[in-house]
Amino acid sequence: MRIAIIGAGELGKAVVYHAAVDAGYEIAGFYDDFNDAAEFDGYPILGKPDAIIGDLSRRTFDKIFIAIGYSQMAARTRYYREFTGRVPMANIIHSSSYIDPSCKIGEGVFVFPGCTLDFEVELADNILLNTGVTIAHHSRVGANTFFGPGVTVAGLVNIGECCFVGVGSTILDCLKIGRNSTIGGGAVVIKDTNENSVSVGVPAREINTKPPLAI
Repeated sequence: MRIAIIGAGELGKAVVYHAAVDAGYEIAGFYDDFNDAAEFDGYPILGKPDAIIGDLSRRTFDKIFIAIGYSQMAARTRYYREFTGRVPMANIIHSSSYIDPSCKIGEGVFVFPGCTLDFEVELADNILLNTGVTIAHHSRVGANTFFGPGVTVAGLVNIGECCFVGVGSTILDCLKIGRNSTIGGGAVVIKDTNENSVSVGVPAREINTKPPLAI
């Protein structure tokens, strides 16, 4: 199975490493809007993302993966919406992670090493779980969401789409995290958060409001 990566950056390097070494994918190359070099990390840069549909018809690759980080959430979401249903998206799930058989996982999901997904966890599409994330039973994560390393999510949590959950943060059980929320690193969330909010601290408090994602 050949996959192409959208995003020739440091996250792209990590994705390629785990996809090739652990998951056994063949890497066709990268697509990137800003990198005009011939290659990146030893693989060809195939062009800009607007070439993807044509290259799929030419069988340049079998599936794509969006390797765009939390600092560009709008771009990450835009590419997902552009290609979902038109181009197959790969899942890359590290073999060291525990995924309970009852879990439901969408397309374009990356699970880094050492993660745990408990009973009936649901992940929508285009989600990245960084190293050591734990999500407890019956929690749900919306599409286009990005987790930093070491996040802990208790049971029965509902995380909206397009959220960023920072490194080492904790979300207590039965909470709702609003769409397009940011949870700062190390925060302990003890109550629901509003859409487009930024929450930090222990316990977490909302300190700012972000503009809605313009996609």
